[in-house]
Amino acid sequence: MYLEKELIEKIRESVLLQDVASRYIPSLKKKGKNYTGLCPFHKEKTPSFSISPDKQIFQCFGCNTGGNIFTFISKIENIGFIESVKRVADIAGIDISNQENEESAVIPSIRRINKYAMNFYHAYLLSSQGQAGKNYLLNRGVSEEAIISFKLGFSPDSWDRLSANLKNKKADLELAEKIGLIGKSQKYQGSYFDKLRNRVVFPIFDRSNNIIAFGGRAISNENQPKYLNSPESEVYQKRNILYGLNFAQDEIKELDRAIIVEGYLDVIGCHQNGIRNVVAPLGTALTENHIKILSQLCNEVIMLFDSDSAGINASLKSIETSKLFNVEIKIAVLPQDDPFDYIQKKGARELMVIIDSAEKPVDFKIRNVIERNRGKDNVSILPELFEIIKNISYSADLTKSTEAEKSSYLTKLSQTFKINEEAIRADYERFVKGEKINNHGKSGKGEILSYETRAYRDLIHLIIHYPEITGDILIDFSPEDIRDPLSKSIFAAISKLYNKENELRVDKIFDFFPKGLEMDFLNSTIQKEASVEDPKAAYKEIYVNLKLHNIEKKITEYVDKVKNSGSDRLEYLAEIEILRREKEKLSNYIYNRGSVRNT
Repeated sequence: MYLEKELIEKIRESVLLQDVASRYIPSLKKKGKNYTGLCPFHKEKTPSFSISPDKQIFQCFGCNTGGNIFTFISKIENIGFIESVKRVADIAGIDISNQENEESAVIPSIRRINKYAMNFYHAYLLSSQGQAGKNYLLNRGVSEEAIISFKLGFSPDSWDRLSANLKNKKADLELAEKIGLIGKSQKYQGSYFDKLRNRVVFPIFDRSNNIIAFGGRAISNENQPKYLNSPESEVYQKRNILYGLNFAQDEIKELDRAIIVEGYLDVIGCHQNGIRNVVAPLGTALTENHIKILSQLCNEVIMLFDSDSAGINASLKSIETSKLFNVEIKIAVLPQDDPFDYIQKKGARELMVIIDSAEKPVDFKIRNVIERNRGKDNVSILPELFEIIKNISYSADLTKSTEAEKSSYLTKLSQTFKINEEAIRADYERFVKGEKINNHGKSGKGEILSYETRAYRDLIHLIIHYPEITGDILIDFSPEDIRDPLSKSIFAAISKLYNKENELRVDKIFDFFPKGLEMDFLNSTIQKEASVEDPKAAYKEIYVNLKLHNIEKKITEYVDKVKNSGSDRLEYLAEIEILRREKEKLSNYIYNRGSVRNT
């Protein structure tokens, strides 16, 4: 396809790069003269992507990618220059159809045929002749409103009703055959038959609401196969399309979260019950392209599976590609049914409890290993768990490094299995080096410390070695906050000294503890080497993780209460929602401000 230079310039001048880029980069914000955000072309924690409104160019200082509006569209949608110009023209509302050659003209022809077929199926469903299809949908729980809004249809139990109509409309029957609507008869030369006979029909749209394909579901056991779907074509590639995204994309942007389910009805059931940020892949596991598309709309993706889903393992493999994009993926599994049936029985609130308690992929994998090996000696499965932790290559938590993330999981294993943490860490180091785990996690002495106890003792370690940050810590914590008796006593002494002298001399702490556990701990702390480059940053990490830990603990407590409650259920659900928002607010505040105080 050839486009005149003057037309390309007109298209270029008709839109602003920052307006187009904001459709793909949720984090894009104005900062001074420029716009900055997380780069859509590589994964990063600190924004390095910048747009100059004056020059109408972009540059990423992280991956050294740059260019103009056409370069941006070409890279982000993985298309060529001419296609990128056409895409920008679509955004600008400029019609360039008269520029198309014979090859590119097939796309609008496919769209016209598909649109006609969609209207045909939809009208038939709503007619008295289509009552069987409508009854099937209504009996499954699909509402009248959803039937209309999703343009659901029904194909007649007739040999060639659609084929004949397309012929009368002088449509290209060979093209209609190519896109899977009709088939060529082997018995009668030159005649065609309808492929989706006696099936409920689900139209599939692209993000611009163009009808690009269909999914057909048999309503009787005699009609096989059960599902019959359009083949891929010039307008339809499964790896690039998510069912329902045309309806869900605005809600996904608004909520900064996408929920992925497995089927058409799951999407429809969630939407008709008010959960409208829901989409589904089409007969395939989640692909890299799917994740890339969603990362342009939101920062969090929840994969919601049936309790007996066969797609979990395949999807876990595809989750690895999320490392390439600025999006966090979590997994939620229903205790029973699929999302459509679950929401019909339990309601939207209870489904949201499951969604809000979604786990990070690593947590999900670890829990699966433990449950699969229930009844076995826990330490015998440590190598399998160590392999999961070893493969952590990126921390979705902006406040944590990859190594800090691995360290936190080793702490969790220690607490879960009631094994000394030093022994767990020693065995993990041996595992990483390829050495045999001789003691199987049972070596080492000492008590098993809770996460909170370890955090408060880490704070004391920071104060002892970097007393200049004592004031910051005492603003956020007081001895009354602390349950660990040892930490509480030492914090009380530190607080008393600092409040009296407005500074802290570490040697004076020992005056409070001439002997006992506190003295032992202080001596041990002094002997430990301190190698923190930025003490305030280290404090910030402890502070944030403590606060998030407490929020997670409260959410878990309320989720348990919901499962066992009666009339108080709505109150608990409201508390969960408040806590979830507090957690999101804290994470966003850290990212946007680089500070955690007073959140």
